[in-house]
Amino acid sequence: MKCTDCGTTIPEHARFCAGCGRALSGAAAAPARMLASSTSGASKAKWWAIGVGVLLLMAIAFVVGTQSGLITRAQVKKPEAPSVLEAQPPKVDAPSVLEAQPPKVDAPSVLETEAPKPPPQHVVNWLEHLRRTEERRRRMERNVAPVMSMLVQAMVTRATALGSVAQGDLDKAEADYEREREKLRQGYQQRQQEWAQLLQYFRSVPPPPECQTLADAYFAGLSEYITSISQIEKSLIENDLGALTSMLGSAQSELDARFARADEELTRVCEQYGIRKDFAIGKQGTELIQSLGGGLPLGF
Repeated sequence: MKCTDCGTTIPEHARFCAGCGRALSGAAAAPARMLASSTSGASKAKWWAIGVGVLLLMAIAFVVGTQSGLITRAQVKKPEAPSVLEAQPPKVDAPSVLEAQPPKVDAPSVLETEAPKPPPQHVVNWLEHLRRTEERRRRMERNVAPVMSMLVQAMVTRATALGSVAQGDLDKAEADYEREREKLRQGYQQRQQEWAQLLQYFRSVPPPPECQTLADAYFAGLSEYITSISQIEKSLIENDLGALTSMLGSAQSELDARFARADEELTRVCEQYGIRKDFAIGKQGTELIQSLGGGLPLGF
């Protein structure tokens, strides 16, 4: 560069002019400005680096604090009143739902109610034995009824023929009467044994104490029935019309009363123990005496 005073060419960085010896202030200012400019750029770069470093440190501190929980632990001022979890429930004078006693009921509960007890098996078994005895009696009555009824009809026909003048009618009536008597006579002994076996069958099973009254009532009716049937049959065989008519008049009412008493006792036992009554005693079982009495004309 050149000196401003003398125009001597001098080096770029010279501080004094070689021609006139003057201090080169302008020359020094230029390098100074250049140095300040370069220093200012370096300073800016330095502050940018410091700023980026601070931001980087803050980011690292945030991440570390988040992971360790230091940042999320907020300092909350504890309220003076207790929290919802710490608060005590209000006291109530009445007992709670769990502490309250259920209302007392006079009637037993469903769990305490006992199921109906089944009837005693020994009572059920004996009533079945009674039913079989009564069924057997009716079957025997149905077997002997036709023969005795036919004999009664033969007696009526014979008595009517006695008043007739036709000898042929009388002979026929006598023959029919004797034939029916013989049928009845042949089976009489066998039937007496069957009646005795029926009584023995009934007495073969002793009644339980609960059925003793029923057993006594039925045995009295059965014995009276067998006695009446045997006497009626014997009177028919022996042609004893007087004994026959007297028995037919009184036997029916006595048998009805005895069997009705036994049937009432049967009903009482069934109701007491909750047993279904599926048969009756004596009902529709004494048609034989009724049919024999109805077969005889009035005044016979």
